[in-house]
Amino acid sequence: MKIANTKLKIKRHNELRVVKGHPWIFSNEIENFPSLKGLEKGSVVTVQINKDDDFAVAYFNSHSLIAARILTYDLSQEIDEAFFIERISDALALREKFFDKPFYRLIHSEADFLPGLVVDRFGDIFSCQISTAGMEKLSPLLIAALEKLFPKAAIFFRNDVESRKFEGLELYSKTIKGEIADSIEIEENGLKFAVDVKGGQKTGWFFDQRENRKFIGTLAKDCTVLDAFCYQGGFGINALKNGAKSVTFIDSSEDALAHLKTNLALNNLDEYSEIICDKVYDILENPQFQEREFDIVLLDPPAFVKSKKDFFVGLKGYEKLVKLSAKLVKKNGILMLTSCSHNATLSDLLAAANDGFRKANRKAKLIRTSGAGFDHPINPALKESEYLKSITFLVE
Repeated sequence: MKIANTKLKIKRHNELRVVKGHPWIFSNEIENFPSLKGLEKGSVVTVQINKDDDFAVAYFNSHSLIAARILTYDLSQEIDEAFFIERISDALALREKFFDKPFYRLIHSEADFLPGLVVDRFGDIFSCQISTAGMEKLSPLLIAALEKLFPKAAIFFRNDVESRKFEGLELYSKTIKGEIADSIEIEENGLKFAVDVKGGQKTGWFFDQRENRKFIGTLAKDCTVLDAFCYQGGFGINALKNGAKSVTFIDSSEDALAHLKTNLALNNLDEYSEIICDKVYDILENPQFQEREFDIVLLDPPAFVKSKKDFFVGLKGYEKLVKLSAKLVKKNGILMLTSCSHNATLSDLLAAANDGFRKANRKAKLIRTSGAGFDHPINPALKESEYLKSITFLVE
């Protein structure tokens, strides 16, 4: 795809953030936005600063608040198959530094300089999620690049993410190439997991928590563990593998718990588990359950702060969760809370947790903060890419 002659001009005084590397341009920052509204969704444009200095190449969508996302600062670079091969190859080289098995996030959107694209790799199966019109328009180039780099690739598009609606895109999932079974087996931290690429949450598995699950394993020997919002059991199974006495799993999804049972069986760990299918808050608020104690309590809820309007209610949700859970932690036990809400900062999460401990009349020491694993790099200019926070406390 040749670089378009169409120019997108950033307003004066709105240039600094973009010049410093932020890859998003908002519609109200574009001087000539009215004249660009007729462009086809996802059209490639040249970004100008200082009125007429060509600065970068981006794709544009007038229907989105984030109207443009930068693809490259090399003005001579064509956005073609070679462009995708180069970007994917660079991302692959990074992952191969850390992982000896092909199970990881291969492309992490803006952090791998392919905005609007996530690709999770499950061996020769590539689960792709496209969230923007620009990347949707470029998807034939993505497919061609994956086929060239991975000749045995089976490709599945999980384009059912709600954020596509903000781009004026339909939601769908479909197999692009090859055959993909309803359940495939992956390895993580020396454990086996059955993954549903076509029907599981997101792209089928949450690779981002790999290092946090591994960390819990180092603490788990001879411990009783509560794994709340357990999904398919990644945290609890890591604990069991490393010698936990028992794990109580809680999730409201019958489908997720069916996968949990499969994963326990795959690792010969069925014997030491209690599985509860119910809403976590309902269980935590049950007076009988509140009489129980655990050495380790793990809280990995869905995003409570999905947008800025959810901020205060969401933080109160984290606070309540910690308040209820802190009462279950044995003296000098461990509580881990994670949040995938990019609208809530680490400081916000810590403040909410602190209020929860205080209202539970428990004292706590922060012993670890962490984020996503090595296959989820962060674009240092884009704070939104630092979405996952994990905080671990010793509860006195």
